[in-house]
Amino acid sequence: MRYIILIAILCLVMEAKGQTMYNTERQDSTNVYHKALIEFCGYVEKYFPEVIKVTVESTPMITMFPQEIGNLKIEYLPRSEVKKEFKKKGLMYYCVITPMLLKSGEFIVNVIPFRIENQKDLWTKFKKNEIGYVSDGGIKSRFKYDCLKEKLTFLDSDGGFGRIE
Repeated sequence: MRYIILIAILCLVMEAKGQTMYNTERQDSTNVYHKALIEFCGYVEKYFPEVIKVTVESTPMITMFPQEIGNLKIEYLPRSEVKKEFKKKGLMYYCVITPMLLKSGEFIVNVIPFRIENQKDLWTKFKKNEIGYVSDGGIKSRFKYDCLKEKLTFLDSDGGFGRIE
């Protein structure tokens, strides 16, 4: 009887210490898009400690995400409002979380910061009322599907970018 109780306790401890299983349905910390945003914010905090706020595209995938991750404030903004915020407040960077894609048996979510600037024409003159998006990298979060548990497991994140303000 002791062995059965010991085995049961051991199984519970091992299950509690196991990896977090991620999903695409719940709007909490187990969501793959939320995890990708956490990884992105960790990179920003590590390499750009002077940054205090990040503006992220507001989409139906990320409707209930937190307003703060670590020491960063997160502002969610629909793409239709970017031009207005650029002209009004001088918005310089806008982050996009891509839909999950499958590549080489892994599910990937990218978070890409775009620098926003006035759009130039072929002769390097600024076009009136047009903005452009320029990317120099991003953070790629990789997940693997666990067939037995029918959930996604986080593998790692990689990538980087040169600048964000």
